[in-house]
Amino acid sequence: SWTAGGQGTWREFLTLPNILKVFNPNLIGYAYGDALAEQRFSQFNVAEIGALSRDIPFMTRELVKRIKMDKRVNITEDWKLITMMMSSNTFCLELCYEDYTTYAEKHKQEVLKSLLYIKENLPRTIVNLVLSPNLEILMNFTNLPSICFFTHIVECPCLYATQYRHKLSDYVKVMKQFQEVEKEIVESEEIKNKDDFTVVLQTFTEELIFPLNRYNTTDRTYLASDCFHFSQKGYARAANALWNNMMEPVGLKSKDWSKEFNRFVCPSNESPYIRTWKNSVS
Repeated sequence: SWTAGGQGTWREFLTLPNILKVFNPNLIGYAYGDALAEQRFSQFNVAEIGALSRDIPFMTRELVKRIKMDKRVNITEDWKLITMMMSSNTFCLELCYEDYTTYAEKHKQEVLKSLLYIKENLPRTIVNLVLSPNLEILMNFTNLPSICFFTHIVECPCLYATQYRHKLSDYVKVMKQFQEVEKEIVESEEIKNKDDFTVVLQTFTEELIFPLNRYNTTDRTYLASDCFHFSQKGYARAANALWNNMMEPVGLKSKDWSKEFNRFVCPSNESPYIRTWKNSVS
């Protein structure tokens, strides 16, 4: 996991925890290796395979429970960093089966409910809310092996199956609505009224362009064999982009990603911290 995996070091696996370990070798809570959410190796990574937006409140409660039960954690003194990124499975598996016109508002309420639960139960917490990706980008992939045609239909039928293709433009609008409600969430007063809790929208996914190879076709080295999920190289690029967003002031955050290791924003002497809405304006 590029957001919660801590196996090895950043030189082997570029993930957010492995970057953080450079600054704090005593970091805890990251996954030790490949594991399902219910397995011990997952630690505080509660992300479920195939989870939908409506599952966010359940996963949030599970995360809070794990943190509170862990004897290594001083719940009142230790700072916590939580990264939330969701919606891809909802876009792929639900938009075409239910009333998609209501989904953005439902998503807003589910995310807001989860964030307020964290706020009430976990003092000293920063939440990275990674903007939901617009999966229209998948439609522009080129020169993929034929097997990917079948894996796409299985893993993302709402966007790839022929019978739903006529509604694709409507689904793209819904994905953009998800992004808009997430922007609204981080600006809500009930999220911003506590000194030791904050939610920061990380935006590198907003205008994300997928890399091309020297033949000007989709660079499949960033994709797993199903041409849908990221490869380790893809996860490294995403982790690099998320870290850069965390170091960039609110209002000046990148909305795309660059080649992994090409640009690594470091904490400065003037701003040696994760950028939030409050310390970005001071």
